[in-house]
Amino acid sequence: MYVQLLEGMSPWSETTAGTDSGATATHAAATNVQHFVTGVSGHGDQDATLQIKDGSTVMAEFKIDVSVEGISFKPWTGLIPITPGAACSAVISASGSDCQVNVNGFSIIKP
Repeated sequence: MYVQLLEGMSPWSETTAGTDSGATATHAAATNVQHFVTGVSGHGDQDATLQIKDGSTVMAEFKIDVSVEGISFKPWTGLIPITPGAACSAVISASGSDCQVNVNGFSIIKP
């Protein structure tokens, strides 16, 4: 998905590698700033659950089945608005020994 960034929009991308306990990629909260998630991707070596969160609230959840999808995943591209002033994250639940999760989007300053 292509997102045309307008004046005042700041793109960002967060990536975190993990091991057997999974991984969480987080874009930090900021006062008077609203984040928008536009995509999530990564890889894992076993079946897992992938969540997109607005603070601690799960906004979307996907099952990653490596026997069907292989080790790489990009289950979703779209637009999820995050509560102004809240952090957002992508969480992969588990891995045998190697995983990575990426979350990307943009932010705008709220007046």
